[in-house]
Amino acid sequence: MNGDIVWPELDPAETIALAIARSDMHYVSCSLIGLDGIANAAELGLLQYGVMAAYEAQTHFKRSLGIDLQADWDADAAKAARMSGKFFADNKRHLSGVVRHFGELLDANHQAYFPVNRFRPEFDFLRDDLSVVTLDGRPYMTSVSAHFLMGLRSDQTATLDQAGPAAYRLSVGAGNIAGALLNGSGIAHHSPSANLDFAAWDATSAEALPRLFAGTLPPTLAIALATVQSVVRSAELSSARVGCSWCETAARKHRFVALYQGLLALHDLRHEQPAFVPANVSDLIDDERTRWVLVNDKLRNGLIHLGMQDIASRLHRGDSLDDAISAYTGLTGDEVDERTKERLYTLGETLTTWMLTPPPSGPSFADALHTPPD
Repeated sequence: MNGDIVWPELDPAETIALAIARSDMHYVSCSLIGLDGIANAAELGLLQYGVMAAYEAQTHFKRSLGIDLQADWDADAAKAARMSGKFFADNKRHLSGVVRHFGELLDANHQAYFPVNRFRPEFDFLRDDLSVVTLDGRPYMTSVSAHFLMGLRSDQTATLDQAGPAAYRLSVGAGNIAGALLNGSGIAHHSPSANLDFAAWDATSAEALPRLFAGTLPPTLAIALATVQSVVRSAELSSARVGCSWCETAARKHRFVALYQGLLALHDLRHEQPAFVPANVSDLIDDERTRWVLVNDKLRNGLIHLGMQDIASRLHRGDSLDDAISAYTGLTGDEVDERTKERLYTLGETLTTWMLTPPPSGPSFADALHTPPD
């Protein structure tokens, strides 16, 4: 479909943009290909990162070079999946609209498992409408979070046979763009580096979600914030996925982008709903190390959108992602990555601890989970 792309002679900024795009596609494809069962469901956060990177590469190279990377996906779904990584910073929906969308997904998902005309409703206590994947005993991904990250509409989750094909088409589209970018690049494919022991659980959303985050958040906001935690945890695992220098380049980007968007989500939540944010989370937002991340929005924009014309005059042939990072921040790539890793770990621990804190009276979120039936 894409064939062999003939890349023109590129200026330094475009050379780095192409290297970033290739790194992203290599990192995601090498991490996802060959996964099965629980791992496939668990790593939908990583797939969302891949869809975002593919969508932005498609957009950028069409605009800057006139090169049309064919994905053969639903463009609206791909855009929605790409936008999901912005969380509450969605300029059209903002916090209230994103939370409302989660409410629509929850309602549709519930109806898929509890249809109005269901057989023997007196046995509803045996029905579950929420799947949770854990890693090392801590939440990693929920089914409703996965629906959101795949850019699904509520009507696409209203029956049990719709969500899977929609996610599959997105993954195929990202794979098509990966093939177009990597074909002839000389970048060698390798097997996944991480072998993670995920565990799957079932629950009923009406029972489990009110127990999240100490029981202080409405269920729709709780599942939205749990989705932020999922994306942060996925980015934390980026180091475990690295199998070569190309993977490391993408992992550095993955960590910073997830960290920036996760911190911004908490910042936006406190701005809109300060009563919901506990003191330790507020302290995290106000920490000078957090502020350093959030003021580097130009670095975030350059990494995601690939258009680095604002620093083009400071780039030279042979420059790398780390040189672009230095142009944006004045620090070395290693220095920025060390800061990123520290904040990402702190953010992940803060969100996960808060998420698993039980209500003042009553059982915890973990108590609502049980082993799926065979």
